[in-house]
Order: sequence, then structure tokens, then C-alpha cells
Amino acid sequence: MNIPAQTFALVAAVTHLWIFTMESVRFSRPQVHAMFEVRPADLDTVRPWAFHQGCYNALLALQMLAGLIAVHLGASTAGHALVLAAGASMLAAGVALIAFDPRRARIKGLIGQGAPALATLIALVA
Repeated sequence: MNIPAQTFALVAAVTHLWIFTMESVRFSRPQVHAMFEVRPADLDTVRPWAFHQGCYNALLALQMLAGLIAVHLGASTAGHALVLAAGASMLAAGVALIAFDPRRARIKGLIGQGAPALATLIALVA
């Protein structure tokens, strides 16, 4: 796997771990749930959903990291497959977010969530 693909994959994984932290660990903090446009009155209702979504993001990040580790341990085919699957899933999630709410395109959608994944996929096939 080429260096740009590995670099973009690492960025995508770290981005998704950061999203996990925001959604699953720090969501109750006013500045964090405000970033997701959740009113304080709705926090108790939305928090379980945010936690669950954060877990998905962490699992995608761990899949991407497992792929990178596999590549460095010599299992390049398995590592490539893991990075490809995680990247495609991350990109699909970003596209789905934008399709549902186009206002999210700048921060969380393709730019925040999907761009590193898209760059990873492009670098994998280049």
C-alpha cells in the first residue's frame, strides 16, 4: 500500500476517533451537543443515539487501523481489504449524511467525514 493511501487512512481513522469522542464521550458538554444542534432540553433523548453513532465511528476507525497494522505486519492483501472496506463505509456514511441533511456538507459530511476516506480510496487505486 502506497504512503499517501496509508497517510489518508490514518487521517480518516483519527477523524473518526475524534467523532467518536464527541458523540460518545463528550456529548453532554454544552459546546459539544450545541455543535450537533441538540438543544439542552433534548439531551437526555438524543444522547443514547449519539452514543450509539459514536460507537459505529469508533469501529470504522478501528477497522481502518487494523488494516494499516496488517499491511505493516506483511498481510498486505488483508490490510488493503480492511482499509478499502472501512474507507468505503466512511465515505458512504458521509454521503448519506449529506443526502439526509445538505446543511451538514461542510462540517461533518463529505468534507469532515468523507474527504479523508475519499482521498484514501483514490490513493489506493492510484
